[in-house]
Amino acid sequence: MTDIASRLESIRDGLTELQAQLDAPEHANAVDRLGALIDELDAVIAKAGAQMAPPAPKRTKRGKQPAVEKCPRCTIRSLNMVAGETRPAEDGSGDEEVLWHCSSCGYEIWRLGD
Repeated sequence: MTDIASRLESIRDGLTELQAQLDAPEHANAVDRLGALIDELDAVIAKAGAQMAPPAPKRTKRGKQPAVEKCPRCTIRSLNMVAGETRPAEDGSGDEEVLWHCSSCGYEIWRLGD
């Protein structure tokens, strides 16, 4: 989008220069038309600048997590959520992460909660 905005600004500058060159009584209609085109181009540039920021992607919530999962380290089905152990998500999304602990090997991992 930045390329488009800079290109539109270049076109606007060229039109303004042309308008100054046509500053004679016999070119009054052309000057008025150029003024209208410049105004329209300014509006398009402003709109393009406003649309520069991409919308934030929507986060999808994970489904209900089971109380026990298979541990990625020891592969025994003993990875449990630790009740009351939460923290804010590190990605700054405002979600909470829950601590999971393997009762077999002691592996711990933080995951997004429900």
